[in-house]
Amino acid sequence: MPPKFAVIPAAGEGKRIRPYSEKVPKPMIQVFNRPILAHVIDRCQDAGILNIIIVVNPQSDAVKNYFGDGSEFGVSIEYVGQRKPEGIGHAVGLTEGVIETPFVVYLGDELYIDSDHRGFIQSFETSGFAASIGIMRVEDESLIRKNYSVEIDLETHIIQHLVEKPVKLTNNILGCGSYIFNETVFEAIRHTPRSKKKNEIEITDTLNTLRELGYTVGGYFLGGHYLNVTYPTDITKAEKLLSRDQDRIL
Repeated sequence: MPPKFAVIPAAGEGKRIRPYSEKVPKPMIQVFNRPILAHVIDRCQDAGILNIIIVVNPQSDAVKNYFGDGSEFGVSIEYVGQRKPEGIGHAVGLTEGVIETPFVVYLGDELYIDSDHRGFIQSFETSGFAASIGIMRVEDESLIRKNYSVEIDLETHIIQHLVEKPVKLTNNILGCGSYIFNETVFEAIRHTPRSKKKNEIEITDTLNTLRELGYTVGGYFLGGHYLNVTYPTDITKAEKLLSRDQDRIL
């Protein structure tokens, strides 16, 4: 059965992108005249997913006020609260009992252009994987250091290991914030140790835990262009990326 639901973790404080996040939550920062989160919801629609759960923090009234129940945007939106930053793995775990599986997870601060998210979802249906992650080949190593590195068997596309914000790199494969999970993810989250640095449940640790529990995690090359909006300088990069896409459409 193809995924019908998407989870969008959007509860982060956005400390690294200040001053932009001082007046609005990070997902509500305007990029190309729309909140970042609106672009993420577009990606859900493009992949045929119309049921969305957004994980928000207690200060996220701006998100709820803007998107409401999603009807004005052609989707159905529900909200789940995360009281304090406890990691993406924790945010996904909050949806247990609320969401249907399998489901996708798209982070609320990432932008993609010309990526094959529909193919990503279609491939999962026949893969036999418990989870799948979106990956890309990149020339800029800093993108990988800002996200996570991926060790993968290129013949089977089975993931061997993931490292959050790596220091040493062994390849040019970037791990993106696009995931698909079946019900086993909730078991893995319960077994995932909190990170030593931030005391959070990192989604990369949950994926590694899935493997340790005996489940198979796969990777899918998304193609296209990608940007994780993390720092103030990324706003300008995001505007250029989206304007280039608009120029191509016109």
